[in-house]
Amino acid sequence: MVFENINSKTQKYLTLILHLLVWGIVFSMPFLSNDKSPKDLVDYMLRVNPLLFFAFIFYVNYFYLIKKVLFAKKVWVFLLINLGINLICLFFMDELRVFYESLQETEPNRRGPGPLVMFLTLFIACSMTTGISVAIKITNEWLRTESERKEIEKEKLTSEILNLKNQLNPHFFFNTLNNIYSLIIQDQDKAQDAVYQLSKLMRYLLYDSDEQYVSLEREIHFMKHYIDLMKLRVSDNVRVEHHFPENVTDYKVAPLLFISLIENSFKHGVNPSDPSEIYMDMRINENEELVFNIKNTSYPKKDNDRSGSGIGLENIEKRLKLLYPDKHTFEIEDGKKYFECKIALSLSEKNTMINV
Repeated sequence: MVFENINSKTQKYLTLILHLLVWGIVFSMPFLSNDKSPKDLVDYMLRVNPLLFFAFIFYVNYFYLIKKVLFAKKVWVFLLINLGINLICLFFMDELRVFYESLQETEPNRRGPGPLVMFLTLFIACSMTTGISVAIKITNEWLRTESERKEIEKEKLTSEILNLKNQLNPHFFFNTLNNIYSLIIQDQDKAQDAVYQLSKLMRYLLYDSDEQYVSLEREIHFMKHYIDLMKLRVSDNVRVEHHFPENVTDYKVAPLLFISLIENSFKHGVNPSDPSEIYMDMRINENEELVFNIKNTSYPKKDNDRSGSGIGLENIEKRLKLLYPDKHTFEIEDGKKYFECKIALSLSEKNTMINV
């Protein structure tokens, strides 16, 4: 009997109470019949005599034989031991029956089933008791193993997500510092403003993004700060438009999911001399899906100037699969003029996506 979400000590007490409750009901059954209730203690013991041996067979198997013999793959040994126990129990069961009948003042009822039929009936009942014990024990072991497997998967998931976030942060800082370095050469005032913006981004990355899920509002503020930082560097021929939803404090989202897309749009969508465009749109639709579209002109970097750009998209895809299994879509459209990405996340469960 396995109880979820409780400590082991409480689980043991609940299991004990459940066993006592079940056997209490079983041993009180003779009193549930109004016209055939036991006349005295001897009559009651005569009726529950088989139940005592059924309980013995059950617990010998449940607490010892199944684990030590059956789970050790000694099936034939387990069957032979149970055959012996059943026969011994049947012998003492019959001896006690004769003893209790001798204590009754009335003559025993001889119109019942014959000795062979009674023996076969009780033997089948003993075998069924063994089978029930095996079924319950195997179910409990399966549930325990399944719980341990889920816990291992949970720990693995946590490790993978942490690894992906640790992979993203150095990559993000590397590109951001490169941008600030370029600004220092071009415009020192803008570079100072960029350092201030970077301090805000670092505060979020170092403290807020450690949570499994963050407020969507905080994540949007982080993206806006980054966009402001990047806009300091681009020239007037770059058109940057973005739209983010308001009043989204009730929603949570995995941190740093979208920043790589924004980063790539400035890295690969901006040309120093040609007109460039970057469009970002985030909204929550009527199905409580968070939809993020980003589209930019396509100016792919040469192979010797990628600076790890492939990390971003692969990182996003892995994190989406880990954090939003079967609750997301990730689409990429790489055209001749424009590069476009779209992410859709189900927010219908808000704070209950994956708990790790």
